[in-house]
Amino acid sequence: MQKINQLKAEIADTIKESTEYKEYKRLEAIVNMDPNLKRSIDEFRRRNYEIQNSGQVEDIFAAQEELNNQYKDMRNQYMVNRYLLAEVCLCRMVQDICRAVVDSIDFDLDFLR
Repeated sequence: MQKINQLKAEIADTIKESTEYKEYKRLEAIVNMDPNLKRSIDEFRRRNYEIQNSGQVEDIFAAQEELNNQYKDMRNQYMVNRYLLAEVCLCRMVQDICRAVVDSIDFDLDFLR
């Protein structure tokens, strides 16, 4: 287990050194300068997450389109879109790491399908 803990720390450090992470943190610092904007972004993110993961939305595409329309003014801000895109890039990197580990150890996730 000690080796696994060491490797986890190395992965975390490597992520923190990545361009994706640094860009996300840079943009996060800019967004955090405006508490009202940060609050709106977080509400958008929370609602978007719920749409994608609740399992209770029949038409995810329509729900996301509606959400984007509700937050149109915020989404039209260049910095907001850059921040959200940076978040997606970072999340995809972390998902890819998780997927690579799960796939290589033959961990049965068929029940999720």
